[in-house]
Amino acid sequence: MDELENLDEIEFEKTDDENIEDDIEPLRRKIYTKEKDPEIDSLYKRYKKGKLILQPDFQRHFIWNKSNASRLIESAILGIPLPIIYLSEEENNENYVIDGQQRLTSFFSFIDGEFKESKDKTSDFKLNGLKVLKELNGKRFSDLDEDIQDKIISYSVRTIIFNKESDKNLKFEIFERLNTGAISLNDQELRNCIYRGPYNILLKELSENKNFREILGIKNPERRMRDIELVLRFAAFYHATYLNYKPPAKQFLNREMEIYQNISDEESIKLKNAFKNSVGIIRSLFGDQAFRRFRRGDEKDPNGNWESRQFNKSLYEVLMFTFANADKNKVYKNLDLIREAWIDLMTNDQEFIDSIEISTNTIKAVRTRFDKWRNVLENIIDIEAKKPRCFSHELKKERFDANSTCEICGQRIIDIDDAALDHIEQYWQGGETVPENARLTHRYCNWSRSRNE
Repeated sequence: MDELENLDEIEFEKTDDENIEDDIEPLRRKIYTKEKDPEIDSLYKRYKKGKLILQPDFQRHFIWNKSNASRLIESAILGIPLPIIYLSEEENNENYVIDGQQRLTSFFSFIDGEFKESKDKTSDFKLNGLKVLKELNGKRFSDLDEDIQDKIISYSVRTIIFNKESDKNLKFEIFERLNTGAISLNDQELRNCIYRGPYNILLKELSENKNFREILGIKNPERRMRDIELVLRFAAFYHATYLNYKPPAKQFLNREMEIYQNISDEESIKLKNAFKNSVGIIRSLFGDQAFRRFRRGDEKDPNGNWESRQFNKSLYEVLMFTFANADKNKVYKNLDLIREAWIDLMTNDQEFIDSIEISTNTIKAVRTRFDKWRNVLENIIDIEAKKPRCFSHELKKERFDANSTCEICGQRIIDIDDAALDHIEQYWQGGETVPENARLTHRYCNWSRSRNE
């Protein structure tokens, strides 16, 4: 798969979380707010002192262009009221911007005279695209007359501050409902606002892991934090295990952030090691085909294929969890068998297939896919003490390179991952796993054999 700029080019499978009501305990449903009307100058000074936090790495999230920002400045000069800005009160007398980051960043950037084009590029902030005050186009803040500068810095904005005593789960729910603008914050961006601390920093650090980025097939940090949310999904299952999963997935992840918000150094090291172990093994097994479905062929076309553009979170969760504490020596000794078994599960086990495609976030679906893969993996890693059922990858490659024709349908097998070595005398009837009892087939043809023979 070609390397991508970011996850915007990958389609994520849809989940069913929107159909599950959030479970916020009634006794904890408390939110405390206060209203203020500070001037831009007051907010700017707090920002410069580090007391008003727009967003960690906020440049990755600033989406407005100069024209958008310029029209905001024009509105302030004209005295047009702007939407409410929502802040979250935190420790050390700090306020975090929940809704209004684009507006405040525009004001502060214009006052500073610099516009952040990207993470590493800035340019002079000159007004442009103004429709009413056209004479101000091309001017910096420092170029404006003093009375116009005063209109900007003395412009009052209504702010609502959520006190730090408010329940965090309810804060998340309220922030999500407030977040209805044209450029909405997603769930992970909201978590980034609410659950600040060392855990946030750790998740970002892990998202930059080289093997992880290679598996995803992306070069750059994902500006909407979906890569960080993937790390969080791994961590949530690693800490809670799938046996303690409770939907909806959104709150499952929120609970993880709340519990480990101030994660200890010892726990950080454990999580880092587990994450690195898992992505290292998965990269060796699947490369950038990891976390993608392999679909078998059908009666019209027996050739199967990888869904290279669709990322399946269910597959991601299962693989990342099962290899977190796996013995690398045992896994690497059986890489080919493990890869073969994984593809076989995706193509031939209907219960597993349903668990990664239908109502994927229910307890039943989660337990089904985790249990099935764990059983398969444990059998493979312990295979030396048992009669082998799977043919080796070396034998399959040898047969495929010599003649890639399916011995059941007679058509060419296009991809070696779509090839299966089938027992001529079926295994369950006592057939041996030896070269003399092997034939090369499409996965689909092998799957349909029991119905046709």
